[in-house]
Amino acid sequence: MYKTDGLNGLEKALAQLGKQAGFAALTGALRDASRPIIKSTRAAAPRKTGNLRRGIIAEVFKGKGKRENVATLHIGFSIKRKNSAFYGSFLEKGVKSHRIPGSKSGRGRNKRDNKAKVSFGGKVYSNVMHPGIRAKPMLLPGFEAGYKQSIPIFVKRLRERIILQAIKKYGKGS
Repeated sequence: MYKTDGLNGLEKALAQLGKQAGFAALTGALRDASRPIIKSTRAAAPRKTGNLRRGIIAEVFKGKGKRENVATLHIGFSIKRKNSAFYGSFLEKGVKSHRIPGSKSGRGRNKRDNKAKVSFGGKVYSNVMHPGIRAKPMLLPGFEAGYKQSIPIFVKRLRERIILQAIKKYGKGS
């Protein structure tokens, strides 16, 4: 987690805008600043179908803090989109070898009703050992490559968005 210091003037301006306008300015600036990180993260991602690269997204959430205008930027894998990249976290962290259970020792409440079978190489198996997946980190290397470009973008865009929100709220003459 990185925090930006030395933005006291912008922080006061956000507070003067109020909750909604201040939060709109902050979230817009965070989204703009996330673009270099997303670009470098997507470049570090393995490419087969392109779903993984497209699935790396930025989301801004209302953060918890003492002040009104606090937001959290999350850059990670989309699981809600049509072509989701749910497997991105498996590739990022890796997976230990594990057993895929048969019908009588399945997951959930109805273990006996679980008729899951796995087909591989033309044969059907009821119990399979998955070999695991070696970690292929892309989020941290992508962040390391792109965050230095993001900080000046964040400061610039935040100033611009504060001005725009102030014009919307108070008009040009104020």
